[in-house]
Amino acid sequence: MRLFALGLGLVVFLLDLLTKRWVQNTEWLHHYPIVDGFVTIQFVRNEGIAFGLLHSLESAWKPFLLSLIAVVAVAIVLYYIASLPHSERLSFVSLGLLLGGVLGNFADRLSHGYVIDFLSLHWRDSFHWPTFNVADAAISAGVILILLETLFPTFVRRTAVGAFLLAALVGSAASMGDPAKETVSRLQAEYDRIESFQADFEQIYEDRGVTLREAGRVLMEKPGRMYWEYREPTEKYFVADGEQTYFYVPQDRQVFISHLDLEEADSPLLFLLGKGDLETEFEVSLLEGRRLIDPENLLLELTPKQPHPEFVKLVLEVDPESFIIHRLSVHEPLGPRNDYLLRNIQRNVKIPDRAFRLSIPSDVEIIR
Repeated sequence: MRLFALGLGLVVFLLDLLTKRWVQNTEWLHHYPIVDGFVTIQFVRNEGIAFGLLHSLESAWKPFLLSLIAVVAVAIVLYYIASLPHSERLSFVSLGLLLGGVLGNFADRLSHGYVIDFLSLHWRDSFHWPTFNVADAAISAGVILILLETLFPTFVRRTAVGAFLLAALVGSAASMGDPAKETVSRLQAEYDRIESFQADFEQIYEDRGVTLREAGRVLMEKPGRMYWEYREPTEKYFVADGEQTYFYVPQDRQVFISHLDLEEADSPLLFLLGKGDLETEFEVSLLEGRRLIDPENLLLELTPKQPHPEFVKLVLEVDPESFIIHRLSVHEPLGPRNDYLLRNIQRNVKIPDRAFRLSIPSDVEIIR
């Protein structure tokens, strides 16, 4: 039975490793509904451990500490495999599942610094179970089997079983981490796969009691093409063709042309084109008690880890089912706030090249 437990652990470890790499390296699997509204494959990078323990710890020692916990958990599992009598067959099954699961997530932390999760169970957009992987499922099954054994008098275990369960849970590095981090990871994965989109927008600018509202239509396409058509209250256009930007207000008879350097540009609007990494560039938290476009949406506050000249924080309103941004609020350093509300969003649409070319009348003044 000892060899069986070790073999089962190896099978779980290899299955976990192969499925994670498959999802990680297959872009269309980064968001793929299996049973629409219920089961989805969703690529998520989990930097926390079980139940969010140590998630908020920002320290150079964090990777070492998490690795140490996993090593201790593996050592405890191996101790029980070596010491239990052969008659305890169910215990050996539990130990094999735990061993493979802990090793699977431990290998992720060694190679990536985070755990890859990809299985999402949900009830449409009203309930979401934390995203998990094969290792997490094996660990959960192993712990449940041990707990069931302890509930029956004929299978009463040593008092050390309690410590063993705790070590297995903590060492698992399972997917029940910080919900804000998980939301951002899913959000990042969704916008990484979006190549283009179009939407109706409303822009609301607030500063010292003054509110300005504008509305229109926006088209965006990677890597850096944008078309913002303001229809009210004043007709104007902002166009980026990937190399230059054009700002044109017909009633002023002027167009401003600027060079666009996508490598240097850091406008928060460029995230809508997949530029940047929210997980590494921002501290993230969930907000409550704010007015939302849809009461089911999530509200994320992102504070840059390094000072930013254009904003002190961003607030995103996100659909929990599609992980699409419906509101992007930019809080500027001196107090102004710019809200971009997006409706009727269509993703990965075919946009003709001519949509990103601005037709400038001959009698308009050009300012470079």
